[in-house]
Amino acid sequence: MKKSKTAKAYRPPVTISRSEFLTQGSDAEFRLSIYAMVQSVSRLLACRDAFGRELELTPSQFVVLMGVAHCQGTEGVTIRELADHVGLASTHVTTEVGRLELAGFLTKRPSASDRRSVRVSLMPHGEQEIIRVAPFVRLINDALFRDIDPDALKVAHHVARQLILNSETALAEVRRHHLEKSTAKPFGEQAFGAERVTSREAKPRYPAASRSPDRNEAGGSVRRGKAKASSRSA
Repeated sequence: MKKSKTAKAYRPPVTISRSEFLTQGSDAEFRLSIYAMVQSVSRLLACRDAFGRELELTPSQFVVLMGVAHCQGTEGVTIRELADHVGLASTHVTTEVGRLELAGFLTKRPSASDRRSVRVSLMPHGEQEIIRVAPFVRLINDALFRDIDPDALKVAHHVARQLILNSETALAEVRRHHLEKSTAKPFGEQAFGAERVTSREAKPRYPAASRSPDRNEAGGSVRRGKAKASSRSA
């Protein structure tokens, strides 16, 4: 009876070519780091969602509210300054500022130096709500950052900022890859085949990198803040 040959373990191709990220030709440690970062971002977003729910706001609305609190100074903060501070697109910030204004959290007025711009500040109701949620935010952050020293946080901040910058190039490569893939199909397939490229499919699947992490909030509103504002004005 012939002895069965020992099956050779499958070894998938490496997912990065930079040698400094490979250990004995393996990218296992690199991939574990990526998985950990993705999981940590997911947990951070879950905490942000919890902070928003405490004030009956969406995560983006909570971030905008806190951003105004930390950036308004004595003159208020512009939309662009606020967007840069919280890492959201200016259009998204404009929408959320409008909703928070309707709910009585924020107020905006024309800028004295630039009439095309507005300055956003907290209303008394917004100040009171931030004071109310602050103990809960501190409790969660104390738990999140236990056993992490300030130097380690600085390194994490540097890595995160560099990933944000590099993502612009990475997503441009994704879009280029899909464009080349779609244009490389034979003409017959594009026009008549089962895999015909429609105008909708031809649109980029990966738009330019957005700074907004809340994908399911478009069209959302202050959860019950507007109702609060109405009851106060009644």
